[in-house]
This record gives sequence, C-alpha cells and structure tokens, in this order.
Amino acid sequence: MTAISDKPQPEATPAAASGEQPSLWLYITLLVFAVGLICLAFRMQVRADWPSLFLNLAAGLVGSVVILVFVDRRLRSQELASLRRLPTRTTQGLASLLFPTVRIGRRYGQSLLLTLEPLIAGKVELKQFAALEREVCKGFVLLAGPGEGKTTWTQMVAASLIRQYLRGLPVGRIPIIFTLARWLPDRNLDQALYEIFSSYSHCRRWIFERLLKSGKVAVLLDGYDELQNPVSLFETEIERLRTQFPAVAWTITSRIHVPPPEAFGEASTLSLPTEKELAAIQRLKQR
Repeated sequence: MTAISDKPQPEATPAAASGEQPSLWLYITLLVFAVGLICLAFRMQVRADWPSLFLNLAAGLVGSVVILVFVDRRLRSQELASLRRLPTRTTQGLASLLFPTVRIGRRYGQSLLLTLEPLIAGKVELKQFAALEREVCKGFVLLAGPGEGKTTWTQMVAASLIRQYLRGLPVGRIPIIFTLARWLPDRNLDQALYEIFSSYSHCRRWIFERLLKSGKVAVLLDGYDELQNPVSLFETEIERLRTQFPAVAWTITSRIHVPPPEAFGEASTLSLPTEKELAAIQRLKQR
C-alpha cells in the first residue's frame, strides 16, 4: 500500500484554552436579575412616575437591541441550537454537579477536542474509518504501513467519540490517546495514562480510576512498533490493567511488519483508499 503522506501526523498535545462564547445560562441569569430589579423599583415607588419608568425601560430595551445588532450582529445559529439542547444540557449540568467523574470527563473531553480539531482539519476521512470506529468500543488492533493513516485515524475517531460523549449519546466514549514511544521505563502504564489525562484536565487519581471503571473510557495506544519498553513488560501491564479495569476498551495501532500479540484482540488492516479518496488527498497536498 502506498503511503498517504510522507510526513508523520503531529501528535495531540494539550492546547491552551481559547476564549469561548458566554454560556446561555449567563444570559438567562442576567435577564432574571434585570427583571427582579425592575419589579423592585416599581414596588419601592410609592407614587410612581409611570411615564418616566416606562421611558427608562424602553430606553434600556433599545440599547439592548442596538448591542445585539451592532455587536452580536445576528442571533447565532449555535444559540438556537443551545435552546433546543437545553433539556439535555440541564440534565448533564446536574450530573456534573453531583458526580465528579462526569464533570472531569466533560472537562477533559472539551480540552482534548480543542487540541484535536486543528490536527484533523482538512484531513480526508477514508470510507473505512467509520466502520473501524464501531470497533473501538470493544477494542481491536489496527495494522497499516508507515504513512498510511494510523495516527490520523486515531485522532479522528477520538474526536468523533468525544463529540458524541459531550452530546450525551450512549455511543460516546472518553478516549485517551497515548503514544507508546512516550512510555518511559520508570512509569507503570496506568501512571502514564493518568499523566496524559491530567495534562488535559487535572484530577485526582481516584477519580481517574473511577472513570476507568465506568465503562465510558476507550484507550487508544498508538505505535506499538515504536514501543521502547520490553514487549514482555507491555504484555504484563496490559494483562494487569485488563484485570483491574475490565470495562476499558483497548485499541492498539501498529505497522504491519510488527503486529502485536494475538491476545490483544482481533486485527484489522487499513485498506487501500478509493480513487475518489486519493484524488481528494492529492488536492489537499497541492494547496
């Protein structure tokens, strides 16, 4: 199979959080507060000057409209979508308050997605990627040659899974991407996974372990062929973690000439891109 790219796909590293639009809850809170102040003002006026009060109220409304028109310019479609998702978001918000694993999982997912989106922007999603995504929930081995899309697929599937998780869909998962070449000899594998998770969203170790037991975590170990530690140590660590956290789904990528042991699950090989996909890839390279 011909390499799709002669340049390795950059690894995902935590990105600094950028400014976000204010939450819809902020607007609702400000509106309720403003209505409360208006009601208080009316009640405090023994002999209310109704024309002046209504004039002030109208002036405030006109000012708000001007701000919306010239600053926001238009009611963003994402705000309309936020209104439609309000019941789901309310449920998720309450769950985040009550359950620290949900709160940490969502915070981690938002930070990871912020990192992944620039890396996969403009990349061609091969037809086979969608089918392979369904395998991640149970874990498998992905084989391909150098430059044939293993790391790109890993990042695309992680972004897709976390989007579904943040939307509250049952198929959503919390993906942890770990490049095996970065696994240092002085770290257990679970410690290395905890450190990469904490680099996106700091959390206590016991919360991380509860997440691993929740059945919502999919670990993607990228680059088995670049493993620095002995294979025997890797096998021992995986066996130990599978016993300790049986709900975790483990997916491993590797080059075809260095397949992981069969004990790690069913192996799938990336197929050749279609002519249409190759043409799209070539167009992107020429930009």
